[in-house]
Amino acid sequence: MSPDVFPHLTDGLFLVAATIAVHSAGTLVMLWALVRYRPAAEQHFNFLDNTALVTVVVIAVLCLHLAEVVIWAVFYQSRRCFPDFQTAAYFSLVSYSTVGYGNVELERAWRVLGGLEALTGTLMVSWSTALMLGSVTWIYKRRMDHWRVRPSGQTTAERPTPAGRGAIR
Repeated sequence: MSPDVFPHLTDGLFLVAATIAVHSAGTLVMLWALVRYRPAAEQHFNFLDNTALVTVVVIAVLCLHLAEVVIWAVFYQSRRCFPDFQTAAYFSLVSYSTVGYGNVELERAWRVLGGLEALTGTLMVSWSTALMLGSVTWIYKRRMDHWRVRPSGQTTAERPTPAGRGAIR
């Protein structure tokens, strides 16, 4: 592949690697915190605490993504791709999030980075979705287990099934 086709591909690969490193470290910290918080969450399992947990996870994920956007924006600014940091950050955010308004563009030589940032952002958002889905799934599973518990303390799975209605003999 000719360097003229993708003149800044090496820069882009560096930015992708930096984004992955930050995302990996950030999600590991969040996972560690969730594992450490689990015993307390078991003790305080109610709507408000569950909502607070999900809110904290979402805000932490948003902060992580914003940090990744800033990495790209700092790069753009350091290479003088935009007149100021605010424009670089705006372009980075709309590219990373794949909104891509098109009102701010990179010069032709740098354009491949905009697409690469959008692809990277899509992958990082997917990765974050898996973390959030795991948190919400844990809450919903606990809630369903709670609903299955009967006054006798038995779950619906532990109750004996009447003969003739699916009982194993």
